[in-house]
Amino acid sequence: MQQNDALVVPFFKTVAIEDAIASKREGRPIFKDQEVVEIRIAGERNFSPVYPAHSMWKRVEGEELTYADRWPEAYARFKQGQEQVAHGTPLSELPFLTEARRQELRMLKVYTAEALASLDGKNLSNLGPQGREMKDQAAAYLERARGVAQDIALKAEVEELKAKLAEMTAQKAPEPDQDEREALKAQIAEKTGARPRGNPSVETLRSMLADLEA
Repeated sequence: MQQNDALVVPFFKTVAIEDAIASKREGRPIFKDQEVVEIRIAGERNFSPVYPAHSMWKRVEGEELTYADRWPEAYARFKQGQEQVAHGTPLSELPFLTEARRQELRMLKVYTAEALASLDGKNLSNLGPQGREMKDQAAAYLERARGVAQDIALKAEVEELKAKLAEMTAQKAPEPDQDEREALKAQIAEKTGARPRGNPSVETLRSMLADLEA
């Protein structure tokens, strides 16, 4: 049965395993390092299967995918010596949990709000009598967070549309002094028989007209 990804946290590490063939050949214990992944399942007290990191997880369209392929980000953090963290919203962000309750949840391999909200059945019952209440509170928290995110995205979209509309309006709107410029050109044309060439400024046109009227 495929696990809900929110309930599963991979933890890669290196362990020493005995090389049976080399030990038999040398007549003494011979060990070698092997990269493995410990799969921590939210709500499971005693079940954390461990597999070689480069053993086959499953086959997709004829291609073998390893556990390292299944969780590339976690494996990359392991290889870089970085802390391996659960993907999701940390329990520290849930205001309805006390620090003691958070620690209890971590001991049951529940590290995120998403994992807590996804628990069901036996794994949920392992949280004790308040398990259902905590699950519902986590689900409500995530739903509110999604609503806030949608509101922020909507507001950003509205502001972007407003900015584009203002830009389009500014491009289409005539210059504030366009009407006066046209009137000045018409007056100069009446006195000289020709409209000024180009697009002189209002100040220049005023000066030209003043000279003509002097």
